[in-house]
Amino acid sequence: MCVLLIIVAQSIFIPSFFMPYFSWHYERREIHQSIGMEKDELMYVTGELLDYMRGRREDLVVYAPIHGEMRQFFSDIEIRHMVDVWELYDIGFTIRNVAFWLLLLLILGMALFKVRILEVLARCCREVIVCFLILLGLLAGAIVWDFDRAFVIFHLIFFDNDYWILDPSVDLLINMVPQAFFVEISIIIGILLLLFSAIIIAASTMYLRMEGLSNDTRTVARFR
Repeated sequence: MCVLLIIVAQSIFIPSFFMPYFSWHYERREIHQSIGMEKDELMYVTGELLDYMRGRREDLVVYAPIHGEMRQFFSDIEIRHMVDVWELYDIGFTIRNVAFWLLLLLILGMALFKVRILEVLARCCREVIVCFLILLGLLAGAIVWDFDRAFVIFHLIFFDNDYWILDPSVDLLINMVPQAFFVEISIIIGILLLLFSAIIIAASTMYLRMEGLSNDTRTVARFR
């Protein structure tokens, strides 16, 4: 379970904080032009936003030139929403870190009691991740069926206010990351989850097969 929590968290964090992805997204959709600013300035704002999400800055009072006029980029409602988003990411960071240390303690405990560490980890990881992939497939199917509905349900579950309902004609945040951005990043997260899961399942299966062959060899040797 600890391994699963770590790969889920990292699959979300990697694209969420990958600046080249934002650069590609802005360039592809000409986001900076639609907002009325240079791309370099938009990347600066993005960097400040991601620093806030990492807890590296205390607020989102960021100024940037919009249509040639220096102004505060994020409105009050956008800042309130991003405070809520920051709380979710902070919980995610905490879960990932706790899972990592629990996994490390578990490994040390098994080593102390001379448990076959790799075999136990391989079996547990493979079974848990296979079950997770089945659930992930069902979730992905629901999202593909109606992304708009899934998007709304997600926000209703994780936010207890309506600050996430932004106005594209007023709020710049929704122009930075429109719905297409969330569709793409959801696909990337799904791909990373599948990739990490496949690597762990393949490594676990290979190890268990090798261990089985080794055990069979030792058994045959004892009977000779």
